[in-house]
Amino acid sequence: MRLTIRSKLVCSSLLILVVVSFAFTLVHLRLSRSWVEEDLRERAVTFAREIAATIGDRREFESGPLLARQIASILEVRPNVLQLDVLRFGDAGTEVVATSEPRLRLPFTRREVERVRRGEVVSRLVRDGGGRAWEVIAPVTLEGTVAGAVAAKFSLDRADALAARVRWAALGVTAASVAVMGLLMGLVVTLVVTRPLGRFMAAIRRLQAGDTAAAVDVATGDELGVLARHFNAMVARVRDFREELQARIKEATAELEGRYREVERLNERLFALQRSLSHAERLALAGRIMAEVAHELGTPLHSVMGHLELLRQDLPVEGLPDDVRRRLAVIEGELRRMTEIIARLLDLTRRPPGPPELVDVAQVVGQCAEVVRPGATAAGLRLEVSAAPGLPRVRGHAGQLQQAVLNLLTNAIDATPPGGRVRVAAAADGGEVVVEVRDTGAGIPRDRQARIFEPFFSTKDAGRGAGLGLFITTQIVREHGGRLDLESEVGRGSAFRLRLPAAA
Repeated sequence: MRLTIRSKLVCSSLLILVVVSFAFTLVHLRLSRSWVEEDLRERAVTFAREIAATIGDRREFESGPLLARQIASILEVRPNVLQLDVLRFGDAGTEVVATSEPRLRLPFTRREVERVRRGEVVSRLVRDGGGRAWEVIAPVTLEGTVAGAVAAKFSLDRADALAARVRWAALGVTAASVAVMGLLMGLVVTLVVTRPLGRFMAAIRRLQAGDTAAAVDVATGDELGVLARHFNAMVARVRDFREELQARIKEATAELEGRYREVERLNERLFALQRSLSHAERLALAGRIMAEVAHELGTPLHSVMGHLELLRQDLPVEGLPDDVRRRLAVIEGELRRMTEIIARLLDLTRRPPGPPELVDVAQVVGQCAEVVRPGATAAGLRLEVSAAPGLPRVRGHAGQLQQAVLNLLTNAIDATPPGGRVRVAAAADGGEVVVEVRDTGAGIPRDRQARIFEPFFSTKDAGRGAGLGLFITTQIVREHGGRLDLESEVGRGSAFRLRLPAAA
């Protein structure tokens, strides 16, 4: 069972109060008892001295019957005197002259008797079957000499009975006082401690429920008041922090939404560029095939056309039959038509150049970096972009240059392991604009560096490229009057430098 603070305070205070109160009561009773005993002893000593002083002369002292009658009269008015003896000291020892109890004799020791003979009063507290009592012996002085003594035994029964009644009354009063003080203490603890703590607990429960307006109404100058003020200040700080946190979350959410929309826009651009790149790869493949077809078919066709022309020159036109001339004309026409078809197919695979324009290479580099940044981040790479200020422009086609830079960046990202770095930088070098794409990948072996620009050659795993990216990039750079350089070292990475002539 868990005790409340009120119960702990009341119980501990009551325990201390009970222990202290009863301890003080017992000490007081013991002191009172000792004081009463001492008072009764002094009275007994005084009584014994008074009795000894009433013996005026030796004749009276030696008259036993007279002393016996006096003892009897004294015992009638002093019921607390249990025994009274008159003793005479002689050479033979101590002799009882008169006594109230002939069968009993107060057992004083020889040392105590010697003290009485020197004129001292001897007293002692004894306990027997009848209760406690004071035994006192006082000297009887006659003619300046201690002739004997008066021995008396005083009962303490009445004093003990009165002390018992006083003791029980004191204990009862103490118990009642403790009970009343316990009730008052409980009331005070409730008013001073329990109610303020209840307000604290209510405020804490409200705060746990999310109510940051919770406050403790304790307007006192003690520690609870100070604690209440600090608690209210803490709640105010929590409320301000929560409002600030909500505002920051709202700002972060808005920024995240903006970044999400930007990522969507970049994904759309990437998809468009991928479509364009795929189209360019297909065109490059078709161009390669057409080039092979033109090479394989063009040479025989031109040879046939040449021999046909020689036949026409060698043979007289008038001597040929009409059917032969007509067939030769058909052959010549069909050969020319085949040549035109091949030329048209080659024209379809070539990139439509369009009119050249001034291109901002720094802008092209920045756009390409933004397109590949999500992929680089997802691959665990650090992408660094830089462009020299005042970079001159180049004359050409922005879309083709963007495609060339994207090919280089994509290859660099694919070749770099997680934790690596890809850096793209644009700078001026003499009359050229240089775009460098550097990675920290595995590098390209020297025996493969000469072949990576060939079509259909790839260092990637199967299914991860057709091997046309660098071939297309090389063609684009050549169409813009530039060149593509490679610097690579196995284990340290590669660097591709796209060099374009600066516009005049």
